[in-house]
Amino acid sequence: MEQAVVVVEVSGAEALVRGRRATACGSCAGKSSCGTLGSWVERFAEMRVANPVGAKVGDDVTIDVPEGEFLRAALRLYGAPMVGFFLAGFTVRAVAMYADLPNAELCAAVAAIGGLFAVFLWIRNTDRGHKSGARIIRIRSRAINVPVVVANP
Repeated sequence: MEQAVVVVEVSGAEALVRGRRATACGSCAGKSSCGTLGSWVERFAEMRVANPVGAKVGDDVTIDVPEGEFLRAALRLYGAPMVGFFLAGFTVRAVAMYADLPNAELCAAVAAIGGLFAVFLWIRNTDRGHKSGARIIRIRSRAINVPVVVANP
């Protein structure tokens, strides 16, 4: 999938790019008269990508994100926390029922929520070094470096 973005930082052979976050609102026929909160705020997403074309800060570029990257991200951000949620909940409920503890369901609910957050924290801490397969494939337009002159009144 290709996406138009702007380079906001260059670091070695990588670049940090920022683009508009895609939403379902873009294809909606009623988006101009919509009153939902999502249509009021413009959202941006940032991503670190490979920079084989030598793009510079401010350049308007096109990146290519492999299709499998979305599936991996969805499983990492939605699937893994749900597994943690159910696994913690079922395990604690089984132990609580076996130990004949009162409020086994409450223990299971608290453990399930704890399992959900534990997996989110684990993903957050282990995902920092994750390299995406995204890369800049072409420079659409170069940034124009115009000196700024400030006049004193």
